[in-house]
Amino acid sequence: MPWRNGRGTTLEVAREPATGEEFAWRLSLADIAQDGDFSAYPGYSRALALVAGKSLQLRFRGHGQCFLDPTRRGTRFEGDWETHCAIPKGRCTDLSLIVRRSSTAPGASAVHAPRVLRLAATRPLLASRDLYRALFVLDGSVAIDESIQGRSRHAHTRDTILLLPGPRRALTLRSLGRSPAQLIFLRWRPAKPDTLEL
Repeated sequence: MPWRNGRGTTLEVAREPATGEEFAWRLSLADIAQDGDFSAYPGYSRALALVAGKSLQLRFRGHGQCFLDPTRRGTRFEGDWETHCAIPKGRCTDLSLIVRRSSTAPGASAVHAPRVLRLAATRPLLASRDLYRALFVLDGSVAIDESIQGRSRHAHTRDTILLLPGPRRALTLRSLGRSPAQLIFLRWRPAKPDTLEL
């Protein structure tokens, strides 16, 4: 789908609700082929991770700047910041999370900065009841074992595993390849509609 400002395209990975103009949160992949401005998302917080390309430079008018590359892939910022991006070393792809925030109840919503997980063998992961989680496979293949349901989910490069809020549970991440897998790990909690200032 096109960006709000028409200057790029986005592939939606998941969102809630699944259809409609407004959303509580949206996870997507965006191709950036040229320098330009990001679309504005007033009332939302954003997290972004570089998943392909060598350099993505973000300048936030009045809020500083951030340079992303394979050594520092992720950042977090507000959707109403005027954001300009530059790609000095060519085309990039980013994983973008946009989450509705609350202006009346600051603790009601949360967006954590993306983390990169390097998985050589197995690693425990604790899922809490009030946070969404997503694991995007940057490189390699992984399995997630859930202790409660006794099931295993597999994902490969460019796949995403979405973990919905629910009972507190222990998960196990396993690398399925000979080389370590790399994952982008995202966590968030959107504000409820009745806490959004209209």
